[in-house]
Amino acid sequence: MTFQHIHNGDQFVNSVTKLLNTHGVYLTVGYDFSVYRDMLKKSFPERKIGTPFDCDSHDLDDGSAFWIIGHSQDGTIVHTQAMRMLKMGPRNLADFLTLRFHEFAPAGVELDMTRSSYRAGPGAKRMDGRIAYHGEYWIGGAPGQFRGTGLSCILSRYALWQAMEHWDPDHIIGFIAQTNAFKGFVERTGMMHTEPNAVMMCPKGSDKVINGFLSYLHREDLPYLLDIPLQAALLEAA
Repeated sequence: MTFQHIHNGDQFVNSVTKLLNTHGVYLTVGYDFSVYRDMLKKSFPERKIGTPFDCDSHDLDDGSAFWIIGHSQDGTIVHTQAMRMLKMGPRNLADFLTLRFHEFAPAGVELDMTRSSYRAGPGAKRMDGRIAYHGEYWIGGAPGQFRGTGLSCILSRYALWQAMEHWDPDHIIGFIAQTNAFKGFVERTGMMHTEPNAVMMCPKGSDKVINGFLSYLHREDLPYLLDIPLQAALLEAA
């Protein structure tokens, strides 16, 4: 798929860069997840990387994944997100997640598999082919500095555009905690479809229950989404 009729690639990137730089955010895109890990460890020693992007658990040096880090003007890391292609095989997404949903648990959380579960929705049962996973999404800074300004809308669209440029996937998916979904995070990231209560994750040794939404986009959704002027998206999401 090409977006030449929607956005000239250079113009899109320049527009994103200009908007983010106006707010004091500067992006770096990389592919070496050992570098990503080291950068985060230096700035956030206690932060764990999610299993899908752990370079000790997965071979991520084959062009199947990229990371995005945003720095403030003083060099502080204020944003992260990452994408990777899932190795689906001949299965649809529902079958894949039924076997492997535990791999998408929150970073640093070991699940009690006797209480945790995945509930396949109709959308997941229809999705197969080339599927990209979107995770590691985080925005820092002081309240109102970056969060709550609409920048999440621009940052996520940039990652979606990068995924299309790299892989042209059939679908892009993510998991969003129910508490964040109810606050509008799904809409801010541009995911146009959800399956509520798709996953229930129960940490070992805790009574806590993390309910999650499966969020997703289809390839044909991207032109519609990326055709929204960035400035308008930024203002409406603020």
